[in-house]
Amino acid sequence: MRKHLLRVVLSLTAAGLLALLFYRLGPENILLLFGQMRWKFFGVVLIFGAQEIMRALALVQCFSGDTRPAFRKLVYIRLIGEGVRAVTLTGPFLSEPTRAWLIRRQGVPSAEAITATVAEYAASSLMSAFLTIVCVLYLLNYLQTPRELRVPAIVLMCGSAAFLIIAFIVMRRMDNPLLRVLRDRPDRLARIAALEFVAQFFLLIETYWALISMGVMVSFLTASISEILSKLANLAFAGAAEGAYALLFHALGLPAAAGFALSLIKRMRSLAYALIGLGILAVVPDHAHNL
Repeated sequence: MRKHLLRVVLSLTAAGLLALLFYRLGPENILLLFGQMRWKFFGVVLIFGAQEIMRALALVQCFSGDTRPAFRKLVYIRLIGEGVRAVTLTGPFLSEPTRAWLIRRQGVPSAEAITATVAEYAASSLMSAFLTIVCVLYLLNYLQTPRELRVPAIVLMCGSAAFLIIAFIVMRRMDNPLLRVLRDRPDRLARIAALEFVAQFFLLIETYWALISMGVMVSFLTASISEILSKLANLAFAGAAEGAYALLFHALGLPAAAGFALSLIKRMRSLAYALIGLGILAVVPDHAHNL
């Protein structure tokens, strides 16, 4: 009962924050941005889909030849996982176990399904952390960074660096199937890293496309910085995340309304994939192994 009440309170708070931000940033400004985008929103969906395909290709590399599911099925599984993430707002905490469960339904042993899922997610996180460090170093050394952005950026960089260091120590000192996937085959690790880099690059393209589609005059570099630093905003729940996007864009010298709109566009894109994932499940509700 208390959990249910807490969810209701959080949902109402998020809705209230969204409404307040929508009003304070100017409904006419936000609606104008969405009006500029129109059909170009499908470009956002397609670019994010390309990112999911790259991650599915990386996931393929995390299996042995005998147990590897078909690539098409892994793409479906990634889409369904994105749907779970978008609908439940739980991030990877529910979407990744769902993907591992669906992979197991393809006849893959449970241990290998979990290992492959976690290995791919770890590789993606490592590449994201690396790009974050590069982005923040460039931001601090070559751009005029507002004071209100410097401290959060440094905290984000330090957290990413700590993550990379801990991951390196763990990979060097521990021996388990997950680490063997990422460590003992340098050629496989190089392929996974390359695919995850391309996947991260598609996220940068997605943000750039969304902004120029809304009529925001921005360089690819600035759009990339905003995408990478948006990890700070993505830590918050709905409503607070949109506010964090608005503050981030204001600090970067971009329209705050564009940050708010971009956050909503990303949610809409994820919900589009949620519908695709739910559609796949609806077609084969009792035969997930035949995806």
